[in-house]
Amino acid sequence: MTEIDPHADIEINRHDDHVTVRIPLAGDVSQLWHRRYLALARAKDVPARVQELPGRTWIVVTIPLSTDRPNVHATMDAARSLIADADIAEQSTAAAETEAIVREWWAHQHD
Repeated sequence: MTEIDPHADIEINRHDDHVTVRIPLAGDVSQLWHRRYLALARAKDVPARVQELPGRTWIVVTIPLSTDRPNVHATMDAARSLIADADIAEQSTAAAETEAIVREWWAHQHD
């Protein structure tokens, strides 16, 4: 289960017209999880991505400076909820792959 690192702090950087927030994750994530998170973020129109650096993986959220308080909260909540959604999608894919392998094995038992 992918989690936000409770012992690390977020990083906030202000740019000309937006703020970039980096949320630290505990541990590494798989490439499949990374792809699932990005796909879900695009599908749900959440301005978030995954950044993998040596020793740390981050969720990076970009928020325009003109965004009002309720929408900042909603954007951050959405980026956080995608973490669990990506976990579920990764588990579903792994389960489907394992099931396919078992079915393949079963088919060979009848040869």
